[in-house]
Amino acid sequence: MNQEDGLVEIIEPEVKSKLSNTDLLLGIPIEPIKRLQVISHDDFEDFVREWVCGYLKEKYIKVRRPGGAGDKGRDVVAFLTYDDRKNVIWDNYQCKHYNSALSASDILIELGKLCYYSFKGAYSVPRKYYFVSPKGISTKLAELIDDSEELKKQLILKWNKNCRSKIISGENIELVGELLFYVENFDFSIINDIDPQVLIEQHSETRYFFYRFGGIQKTRPEPVKPPMNINDNEMLYIRKLLKAYSDHHKSNIDEINKLKNHTEYYNHFNRQRKSFYSADSLMMFERDTLPPGLNAINDLKEEVLDGIIDTVESEFDDAFKRVKEVCKVARSLNTPSYPLNSSIKGNDLAGLCHHLANEDEICWVVEEYD
Repeated sequence: MNQEDGLVEIIEPEVKSKLSNTDLLLGIPIEPIKRLQVISHDDFEDFVREWVCGYLKEKYIKVRRPGGAGDKGRDVVAFLTYDDRKNVIWDNYQCKHYNSALSASDILIELGKLCYYSFKGAYSVPRKYYFVSPKGISTKLAELIDDSEELKKQLILKWNKNCRSKIISGENIELVGELLFYVENFDFSIINDIDPQVLIEQHSETRYFFYRFGGIQKTRPEPVKPPMNINDNEMLYIRKLLKAYSDHHKSNIDEINKLKNHTEYYNHFNRQRKSFYSADSLMMFERDTLPPGLNAINDLKEEVLDGIIDTVESEFDDAFKRVKEVCKVARSLNTPSYPLNSSIKGNDLAGLCHHLANEDEICWVVEEYD
């Protein structure tokens, strides 16, 4: 802002990069690493738990987030074994959501809790103990973690300042006698850290990433091909297709084997099965990509039904023509509200018509509505 002779000149800010239509509507996207730095501490713990439950799900059999003031220095607990409650094997992910990189002074109290509570038998010593922070750790702390003996020395040296009165409110925990002996013999090589960028990249492979950051990072696999044998869950829509062919041919085609005598029907039938399984693949991709419980595919089905129902109920010379016209309309539908819209293929929307037929939402032969 310049001021001269009482006049004020407003200088507009420079736009550093070209904005897309999406940017204009929703604002410039925030980088995941920066978004991670501004969420609350509780949300950060949830984020870490999502990562453990999603990306590391093959590694652990049970995950807990004790939370609250009585967590005894455990934020996200992941169990490798849990059958014998007295001899569990577990890892701890200690979440520290600070405005700067973690320093040694930030984590000594957590190590004090780890030593004290495992010494008292509140829980066993974890197999691994990780510090997780959205801004990572300082260089000095990284050096300490890499030198477990020096880390131990610093904890003992600074116990009175960092741990003595802070482990239990209103109580002083003296580092003497058996507790001192325990700390001196504790294996601090179990301590490690998780880089925040690695955390984000691995979280992006879970179904929770879309909920946290928006956008779809995963590439949809190619749709599965229809199996040679007809599955039980296909029978209803297939019976309806056979009735449509019969209506067009003016003769009873009630078995799939009879289709081989009618090239047009046989080829059409195989294309419809391909579409049915393409829609099936979309459902599986959604299940593996979006947060559990979202069930966006049900909303998509309803959207497709709303888009085709007028055509379904229109007059046609025969049911086969109805099938082809309805699937043609479905393929042209625009579904921007579906979270995985960019991953939709033409066969998906046509296939959803057959899924709707399979769920008895639509029929091809008019008499079936009577």
